[in-house]
Amino acid sequence: MTDSDYPFQRLADKTISLILQYAATPTINLDPQVYLHGRGEQAHFGIHYLGRVSQRWHNISLHDPLVWRHITIFVDIPHTADTLSTSPLTTYLTRSAPLPVCVYLVRKVKVPHTLDLVERRSVEVLLSALEGFERIESLVVETNQASSLPDFQSLLLNAGDVHWLSGLRSLVLRCNADDSILQPPASSSQLPPIRGQIEVRTMLTTLYVDGRNLLSMLRCSLSRYWSEMGDVFSCMSMLETLGVNNLTFRVDGYSDELVHHFFLDILPSFPRFQTLALDTFEPIDDGHSWPYHGPDFEPAPSRSPPFQSNSTAAPLISLSMHRLIIKYTKQDSIEFVLKRITPPRALILIHCYLTSPSPIRISNCSEMVLMDIPTDNHRILPKLIVSWEGKHLDLVSCPCLDGDFWAAFMAELTNDA
Repeated sequence: MTDSDYPFQRLADKTISLILQYAATPTINLDPQVYLHGRGEQAHFGIHYLGRVSQRWHNISLHDPLVWRHITIFVDIPHTADTLSTSPLTTYLTRSAPLPVCVYLVRKVKVPHTLDLVERRSVEVLLSALEGFERIESLVVETNQASSLPDFQSLLLNAGDVHWLSGLRSLVLRCNADDSILQPPASSSQLPPIRGQIEVRTMLTTLYVDGRNLLSMLRCSLSRYWSEMGDVFSCMSMLETLGVNNLTFRVDGYSDELVHHFFLDILPSFPRFQTLALDTFEPIDDGHSWPYHGPDFEPAPSRSPPFQSNSTAAPLISLSMHRLIIKYTKQDSIEFVLKRITPPRALILIHCYLTSPSPIRISNCSEMVLMDIPTDNHRILPKLIVSWEGKHLDLVSCPCLDGDFWAAFMAELTNDA
């Protein structure tokens, strides 16, 4: 039997090319919202090179730029300026021309057992190697510690007439955990001062940042000291999706004024805004109103833990938002958001913690997805679902959906009737 007798050898070149592209594409790219939908931990970044199937498949892959436009580099493997010459990064950049590329600087081992001191240097070296390269359409940087991530505003500083991120449409800066060192406000380790003129490209439609980066952006937006840079948020006229992870009161530079500014002023300012995603969100909710002190106000960091209050909720902030996605967040923090914004069309709760005997005040959104809800000790989930007045409900991989849940659910339906 010759090679041409095998079925895979009789496929058309276009079909083989599509197979090669699919095999070489990280699953994160199959769904641009993968981090926001909770499947980021399961996304594979390994590139399966199928050119070894035969010489014909290999030749097709070499001459098809689409096979090489997704570039995955692991940051928990040491990278230096000397090793870049033998890195596959150069090969991918060359063979993908002239197409735009998606670059994934991610971890091979998602959560190390010890503090990883390699990733920060690797991220710096790899980003430095990408400077001046203008075909980047999507950039994902995933690290273990927040301090290993680049500063968002520094990335977008104007580097001349042609910025190396001028074609960027999606930017993800994600960390597994915030590694802030809790210190008195005067010595709090915040991101260093940024100098220069910020020029955020209007093509950016998806932005996902860690809490430390967001707080720095908010502080610059409020403070008169940074007014020479302009407002980084006002330049994002095309932004449709904004995600934040590890935004808690423990992050360096946190203040409730900054969180208030984020909800009151920043979110309503995006004309095309559709999706807000909050991953590990833990604000301070002391029950007070949300004062806004104007651009001359310099907010002070706050380190006190959340305080529960039964005071009247603040007026709803009007947002024409399609989806609100909340992950790994406690019940009181979920309510913090739902009490302050108009109902989104779809509410998605992923691995959230229902810890209070009183049900969440679910807004009357038309769609609701509950995914991977681990426990429901107080059996409030049946009450939540029965009181909800929406049209479409999805329960996905929820361990708490046991026999006791269904008994309580039927009892709630009977009482409601």
